[in-house]
Amino acid sequence: MVAFREWLFTEEKQAVDPEVLASYEQACQAELENLIRRTSNPALKKTLERMRTCPVRTRGGNCTGWTAYALGALLRHCPYKVDLEESLNYLMFRMLSRTGERGESRKCLFDMDTDREYDVDRGCPLEARYKTFLLNDIRSICGGKIRRLLKYPKRPPTVPITQTRRKADRERGTIGADEIPGHPTDQRERELYNDITGLLKRRSTADMPLVPLFRSILNGTGTREQRRRFGHTTADRGRKIIYDTLVQYASNSGNLQLQSLLAKFHDFDATKPAARRPQQQKPAKPKPILSQQERDFRSIVQVLERSGRRASMAIFGSQRSRWRERPSTDPAQKTKLHQVLDQMLKAGVLAKQGANFVPGPNYAKYLEPTPA
Repeated sequence: MVAFREWLFTEEKQAVDPEVLASYEQACQAELENLIRRTSNPALKKTLERMRTCPVRTRGGNCTGWTAYALGALLRHCPYKVDLEESLNYLMFRMLSRTGERGESRKCLFDMDTDREYDVDRGCPLEARYKTFLLNDIRSICGGKIRRLLKYPKRPPTVPITQTRRKADRERGTIGADEIPGHPTDQRERELYNDITGLLKRRSTADMPLVPLFRSILNGTGTREQRRRFGHTTADRGRKIIYDTLVQYASNSGNLQLQSLLAKFHDFDATKPAARRPQQQKPAKPKPILSQQERDFRSIVQVLERSGRRASMAIFGSQRSRWRERPSTDPAQKTKLHQVLDQMLKAGVLAKQGANFVPGPNYAKYLEPTPA
């Protein structure tokens, strides 16, 4: 049974391009080195350095790589439900990319807080973080929540022309001539994607992984990140080869939409930065010049507005914690926070109600103006 399982894993792993596995493994190791360099805690740094030779440990205590462990998790939980290579690309994108699928900024796997106190005797915190990331995404993938990763999607819907079907068709369970099968909206895009990646695989070499570079471009990875991950020369030459491949494919297949899109990049040069679009210079609005005291008053008023115009010293201390660390220029006050609050009380901007501060008669003068 064990031998059959190992054979099955070996056969299924062949569905993923080895160059893809190697490129993701290299990217994870590069991120690990960056994390080690910015870690100052000696115990945590020593724990992270051990991950150079043993990134992840299995339940049996054996060492394995980043991508091998992720691919093994896919094979254990959903080998026949999803496309393994696409699912692995999704997992690695979620772990390595600092830009989300919608363009928003996000923290990746290696953006952990190095100043936090970790109990390294219980294990490596980065390894635990990696397995948590993996577990959450595996649940989404194997649960069918990401439909584009499914290997066998549900049957496409049909659009009936007439209200009823023929009795013979109903008995046979077939689709009659009066029904037109509806195609998924992403079917043509998937076929186009598969055709292009197939062409890029033929042109790829060990030193020129075109498919991973093409996927990073589709994921919105910038030029600087591409050069860091694949190398300066490889990224620049690879983008030029990918562009030439797309032009040739669009011409041979007669894809007018793709030809129109590529025409915008006719003068593409991978060795030069892209020209910036001219932006209209908006007339700068004159900003009022405020004194330091007025800026401090407005800052306290903003905190009071967010607190419902009623705040205690504890709320001001939490919202303006740095002011508690700055010394006061007034010998009678402890910190800058105490000094500013005392000045606002004397100026009638604030008033005291028990232990709380509330707006005073001159409070409205320091409110932010409402936009028209």
